[in-house]
Amino acid sequence: MILLRLISWPYFRKHLLRTALTTAGIVIGVALFVAVRVANNSVVSGFSGTVDRIAGKTELQITAGETGFGEEILEQVQAASSVRVAVPVIEAVVDSNIKGQGSVLVMGIDMTGDRSLRDYDLEDSKDDVIDDPLIFLAQADSLIVSKEFADRNHIAVGTRLPLGTAEGTKTFKVRGIVKTSGLASAFGGNIAIMDIYAAQKMFGRGRTFDRIDLARKPGVAIADCEKQLGALLGPGFHVQAPSSRGGQFETMIASYSLMVSLSSAFALFIGMFIIYNSFSTAVAQRRSEIGILRALGATRGQIRALFLGESAVIGVIGSIIGLVLGLLIARAIAASIGALIADVYGVAQQAYELATSPSILALSLVVGIATSVAAALIPASSAADVDPVRAIQKGSYQLLSAGEHRLRVGLACVLCLISAACLTLSTSRSVFYAGYLSLVLAALLVVPLLCVALARALRPLLRRILAVEGTLAADSLIRAPRRTSATVAALMLSLALVVAFAGMAQASYSSIVDWMNVSLNSDLFVLPSQNLVTQTTRFPVAMAQELAAVNGVDRIQMVRSGRITFKDTPVMLVALELASIQQTVDLRPISGSKEEMYRKSIAGEGLLVSDNLAELHRLKLGDIVDLDAPYGQVHLPIVGVVVDQSDQQGTIIVDRSVFIRYWHDDAVNIFRLYLKPDAVHADVRQRIFDRFEGKRRVFVLTNRELKQYILKIADRWFGLVYLQIAVAVLVAILGIFNALTVSITDRRRELGVLRAVGGLHSQIRGTIWLEALSVAAIGLVVGGVLGAANLYYVLEIVRRDISGLRLDYHFPISTMAALVPIILATAFLAALWPAEATVRGSLVEALEYE
Repeated sequence: MILLRLISWPYFRKHLLRTALTTAGIVIGVALFVAVRVANNSVVSGFSGTVDRIAGKTELQITAGETGFGEEILEQVQAASSVRVAVPVIEAVVDSNIKGQGSVLVMGIDMTGDRSLRDYDLEDSKDDVIDDPLIFLAQADSLIVSKEFADRNHIAVGTRLPLGTAEGTKTFKVRGIVKTSGLASAFGGNIAIMDIYAAQKMFGRGRTFDRIDLARKPGVAIADCEKQLGALLGPGFHVQAPSSRGGQFETMIASYSLMVSLSSAFALFIGMFIIYNSFSTAVAQRRSEIGILRALGATRGQIRALFLGESAVIGVIGSIIGLVLGLLIARAIAASIGALIADVYGVAQQAYELATSPSILALSLVVGIATSVAAALIPASSAADVDPVRAIQKGSYQLLSAGEHRLRVGLACVLCLISAACLTLSTSRSVFYAGYLSLVLAALLVVPLLCVALARALRPLLRRILAVEGTLAADSLIRAPRRTSATVAALMLSLALVVAFAGMAQASYSSIVDWMNVSLNSDLFVLPSQNLVTQTTRFPVAMAQELAAVNGVDRIQMVRSGRITFKDTPVMLVALELASIQQTVDLRPISGSKEEMYRKSIAGEGLLVSDNLAELHRLKLGDIVDLDAPYGQVHLPIVGVVVDQSDQQGTIIVDRSVFIRYWHDDAVNIFRLYLKPDAVHADVRQRIFDRFEGKRRVFVLTNRELKQYILKIADRWFGLVYLQIAVAVLVAILGIFNALTVSITDRRRELGVLRAVGGLHSQIRGTIWLEALSVAAIGLVVGGVLGAANLYYVLEIVRRDISGLRLDYHFPISTMAALVPIILATAFLAALWPAEATVRGSLVEALEYE
């Protein structure tokens, strides 16, 4: 502590800017580390909170995926000996038709039995709608809303409220307002309650329910009740505690958080090099000081502890600032992920509160401090090894010996071989990531050698630009590979991250466009909701005949989709009229015969799986897929593996006849319409609106509009990617500023000598500017090379761990071209202040520096 106070503190004060730039590396890494974890926890906690509030006193819930099940299941559950009460539930997310209020979660419940599971504390105690549920049941337009929603929109008992339903916009009468607690606080207060059977009619559910909420009889263990119901209903039903739904939600967001986590890891890694560079230079600058301390009796351990203590202080300060910054941006990331989940999965989710966990905050502090200390280990050891006699000698610390040169090349070659072996010979996740790390370490080992080689290659060009200044700049880089390499390494890692994410985004976008052009080729799409992924409102099958009668319609295809659980993962099940699809869509299998694929699947003798599902679950042609349906087990072989991007977790495609057989439900989510050659799209769309006006709520999208909608959802995902790219560029800029500040300070005496022997101010400026531009240029070259390899690994991560998609490799040339002027301009701007400080500073002080 004495050395820190007497030696370190004056040094920090003297080099305040450098200390701030060094600390910023830890700040950014820790901020991302905190933000992504707090955001993920907040989204999951928000969803779990909604589930818990809606569940009330519910002990178990029975579901069959998003597809629902028939009313007769309720009777079986109610008759079970272990069940005290069982009530059906329907949930529908609908447009509130109120500006600025967004969606409302409408719960259809059986008021006669539901009060034993949920509390309905009415704001107006005089209203007897709950005390006499028959009043509620007798009037299908009855609605109960939360006090929070009512207050925001000036709603009172008796107010008429329009809501979008399958039968068009219907007006409901508010007959009760529930105080904001428990159930009424779910979904951010945007919740409404209606009768279960009215909900069936209003949202096109036929005679089906979404789930059953129940409580066991006194004296019956929950496990026994769960076991009895599981045996009674069969494997097609899931009997679980309400809290278990949170685990499924975590599965949904896992893929989205992986890439942000990768960014935070890279940011911390880059921060290590910023700290390493700063401390390496600090050791060089303070060698005489270290030599004096050693001569006065300071041990090697004390010198090592001094520098490690300094790095720990920087780590603590940077981690604390990073924690605060991370919490500030966590809300924005949570909102972005939540909006993305709502768009992709149609999950009802609102009003995030930051779920800060002490363990996450503590871990973030530990990670930040450990990163800082680890970065200072080598410079601290170097300081401890300083020979007091040679402490005043300068320059040699930056050179690479021939032995070190050979050792670096040898280790790099070994690591490259390890990386190749891990990539090609193993399917294990840990081995794959070990190979990835080996490649990065190999690149870091050869950076000093590449810096020298590229600086020598640049020397003729720099001499041509400015003879004296160019020569001095190139020679400075060649003489100091250690100083240059740390800067280039940080810049290389940042640019490699930018290239990888930009390339992934470009490949993903191209893949989505190719899939849409092949699979989504109908002229019009008729939907029950303006939200493409919302499955809560459905059309009756009879509507197909009405659409067929519309003038200009040539062919209609019915689509039913919904998520089911496959191998403990929610995947999309799509039921299509495959005989019609065969005639209209050029769906070519990646694996399997096209003719055989259609023949067997149309006959109900097989099913199709998306290529990402096959990749994620190691499925291949001919494998038997078992799907637990409400009315039997689907036991069919895979007859085709096709490209489909309907869902990140994968898609299973069956013929519509198979779905009706095993799910007993012929409702429709989407009608695909092919028009006659002479039909005008706008005219046909208007005829559809006219035909169903006042009878049914329909949304009609053209082919172009649907594709734009899908790309808009994709843009949310790309928004997270672009955020990571922006962070990587920011870290690269930070590294350049830090490096140039360190470099100019380190060469203060050298530049002073140049001024003393007659160097003009313009020549000193030119030397510094050219050196800065050269460092940026070298960083761009090595960053582009590592980025090309990094892109390959990131595409492999997408295929193996995120979505299973095989994305084509496209190097983002446009992104790299845009980075060139940005990085060069940043380097030039970063050099302006150090150059001016050098030429305007005291020559005497510069010459006596150190």
